Amino acid sequence: MRRFEVPSVLGAVLALTLMGTAPVAAAPADTVPENATEAITSALAESPVHVDPAYSGALPEEVRQEAVALIEGSDLPLYVVAVPMVEGDTWDGDPENLAVLVHDHMGGGRAHILVFANDRMHGWDYGSGTDLPAHYGALTSSYATGFSGNLGELVEVSVESALSEDPEAAYTAATEAYDEQREDAAGPMSGFWRGDGTGAPGWLWPSVAALALLLAVGAVWRSRRARVPSLPALAVTQHAGFDNADRAALDRLVERGATDLVELGERLGQLRSRSQNEEATRLLQHALDARSAAAKVHDRMLATEPSLPDAVGVLVLLDMAEDAILRSRSRSRRPRVHCYANPLHGTTTKQTDWREFGGTRTIRVPLCAECARAVRGRGRPRVLPDQHRGSEVPYYEVPADESVWAATGYGALRDDLVDRVLRGDHGRTRR
Repeated sequence: MRRFEVPSVLGAVLALTLMGTAPVAAAPADTVPENATEAITSALAESPVHVDPAYSGALPEEVRQEAVALIEGSDLPLYVVAVPMVEGDTWDGDPENLAVLVHDHMGGGRAHILVFANDRMHGWDYGSGTDLPAHYGALTSSYATGFSGNLGELVEVSVESALSEDPEAAYTAATEAYDEQREDAAGPMSGFWRGDGTGAPGWLWPSVAALALLLAVGAVWRSRRARVPSLPALAVTQHAGFDNADRAALDRLVERGATDLVELGERLGQLRSRSQNEEATRLLQHALDARSAAAKVHDRMLATEPSLPDAVGVLVLLDMAEDAILRSRSRSRRPRVHCYANPLHGTTTKQTDWREFGGTRTIRVPLCAECARAVRGRGRPRVLPDQHRGSEVPYYEVPADESVWAATGYGALRDDLVDRVLRGDHGRTRR
């Protein structure tokens, strides 16, 4: 039996709903007793993992036992709790309220909390200085499972990450792997240009696969980054189908931005409440500004009509905020820059000379490895498209006074993207 060694031990809270399985109905608010927090605290005195019977069928017993063994075998005061929460209950449906109350009932002090709400994990760390194992463990579980993990996976990953030698490194590795997967998946959404040097239109991968079968070309699609043949004639008859695919892809990007906005806002609120040195405070303020800029673009999209460049802009600004957070904790970390040709290609970039297609001028911009290979071969990379005067063009060909994204290259050309968005440059009307 695991007992509290000192009153400073805080229970880690994991309020989890089922993901990928049939939903479990939460208990009505009036069924939650007033001493619910005390009941959880007492349960945590017996075991570091407390699971409400409503979730017992969703968490395999072997996963629970393994989590208990890992926690009890460590010197970290980490605890896991899975209980239904609804608005109006003891915690008003807020996992942070649950964490705070459990922390108070345990006497305060050093403790690490894992909280799940809205289909993902949250982490709170108390009395640990700059050590944030629960915080990074929770985030790692979301990215490592692609934001679609089930209860067992989330418990397993979050606990293992929190107890690892370097939880922040585990989180960084998970986000990088997630970004690579998202790049592969988002590459086709990033527009209709492909790096074949012809300037001919290409298509989203699910639709391309169907077209390839219809044409019986026998092509083998080894990855989503494979190049696509030009099919202009067939495109006319498939126009509606591709429009639908484009819209679905755009909706996924917008939804992804909305999710990240909430998660980052909650995390920034916690980080800024801690004492920081002057440079760390400056970087966290920059992260907050970048997050505010992303929210401004996102809100405008919801009020008007979502567009691919704006949806990508939200993700880029959130990446900038994330980067500022990481740099606030590591002075050796240099700012990352997105691929100029297509920011959806990520921030693993190198400064590359890009000669004007069909011309003599050359610019030096950050490009991902794939785009760099394309321009070195005098081909056109897979650029992000935009609409200008009724035509689809690479986003950077829109006049700078009509697009903050073109003016700054999504931050690849200028470092004042956040300031420009905050002052409203992203809201200029296209002509």
